[in-house]
Parts: sequence; C-alpha cells; structure tokens
Amino acid sequence: MAAAVRLLREQCLFTAEQLREVLGTCPAVLLEEPRRLHHHFQYAYFRMGVQQKEMVRARLFRTPFAELRNRHIFLERRGLYQTPHKGQTQSSNPKLRDILHLAEKDFLASLAHATPEEYEVFKKLLAREEEEEKEEEEDRDALYTEEDEDFENEGSKTAWE
Repeated sequence: MAAAVRLLREQCLFTAEQLREVLGTCPAVLLEEPRRLHHHFQYAYFRMGVQQKEMVRARLFRTPFAELRNRHIFLERRGLYQTPHKGQTQSSNPKLRDILHLAEKDFLASLAHATPEEYEVFKKLLAREEEEEKEEEEDRDALYTEEDEDFENEGSKTAWE
C-alpha cells in the first residue's frame, strides 16, 4: 500500500489534496500493483494528454485500463481524439469523465458516433493486433537469445585460434 501511495505522490506528482481525493474515491488503487498503476497513469498523461487534476475529477483509476485504452483508441482512430503536443491543451477532445463514465451505448451514440457492432468489431481487431505484437516481440526475443547463444559459443574461442 505504501508503494502505491509513494508512486502516486512522487512519480505521478499528485498533490496531497489530489492524492486524498484519489484514495477516498478509488481506494482499490492501494491494492494495485505499482507497475500497473504507473502504466495506467502514464497512458492517460502522456498518450491522452490529461493532467492530474482532470484524472482526479474523472476518477481515472476506477476504470479498468483495458476499457480506458479501448475507448481512447476507438475515438482516436475515428478522428475524434487527438493527443495534444507537449505543452498544449486540446480543448476539442472529449472530457475524460465522459470517455470513462458514459454507459457504452451513450459513449457510442454521443461521443464515438458509432454502432455497438462497430465497437465490438474494433475491440476484436485491437485484441488481435495486440496478440500479433506480443507474438512478434516474443519471436524477436527468441531470435536475440539464439544470436546471443551463437555469439557466446563462437566467443569461447580465443582470437588466436
């Protein structure tokens, strides 16, 4: 629990008041693995351009990361969400609390302007993309491991041999 609090305070830079609000409204963050909690924060901060104040207001940590990511990427790919450039705010983007807390049918109707079928297909395609990326990463890791083993075997000979 102390690790989660320290992470939110020191690495995510929530103020004491914001931290109190997060803990009061989303006490489950105390049980969250710090690495996952930090990833959740970083995604909202860097990828979506959302500041801590808005995260607290929207109760970011109540929404599972997968749902946040699905909805954000769906809006982004439909051209309805743009990541602000460093130092800029993007006022035309939907509010985080609307992205997170609208019921799925309302999210689709009012923000995404899409049908439930389109969103279901999107989620399946996104899951497939993630699986393919994971497989490619595993293949790359295996290739590097094989190359390391080959190098180590060749490297056992001295330069004079």
